[in-house]
Amino acid sequence: MRSLSLLARVVPVAAAVLVAACDGGGTEPNPRLKPADVAGVYKVCTLTFRPIQAALPEADLLSTVIDEVPPAPKQAPSLTLSGTTATYQLVYTRLSDSFSQQLQGSVTLGSTALNVNFGEEGQVRRELLLPGVLNVNYSAVTKQLTALGETVFSVRRADYAYAAGITEEGLQDRINGSVYAVFSQGSCG
Repeated sequence: MRSLSLLARVVPVAAAVLVAACDGGGTEPNPRLKPADVAGVYKVCTLTFRPIQAALPEADLLSTVIDEVPPAPKQAPSLTLSGTTATYQLVYTRLSDSFSQQLQGSVTLGSTALNVNFGEEGQVRRELLLPGVLNVNYSAVTKQLTALGETVFSVRRADYAYAAGITEEGLQDRINGSVYAVFSQGSCG
């Protein structure tokens, strides 16, 4: 008799769990971010290339390549993530000639991070010392995207030297390093 009372208690609970799972009432352990979750315009707060060779200086792209406060009607540097598709647009004004530059492409969304796919190595990607794919962590609390130098890749000597503000003399053809970046929907401070 006791086993029937246990069965009478277990069956309704099991049925409720099954119905919740079928109705989508269950929760995934790590649901993927959706474009709407990360959508918005992010200011470029930090964009730095750090060589793995400690003797070489880091290149702060916001002081050597990107005009942080371009003259009107130019746009301040920003990364815009679409709310409907997994795509981005990175825009900035080049410091040396005040020309507007942009990169567009796709974003791969994970549970707490996303990969910004910069694609093939073109002029804009080379001058910003960007990898083909940049992994950034997303914080819903601070509305920030942060890259912590997880991917090591190489850039051309001339591009690195220009961005770092040094001469090419004595440098290898390719410089290995990683990108540290912060993009924010709020203030950069």
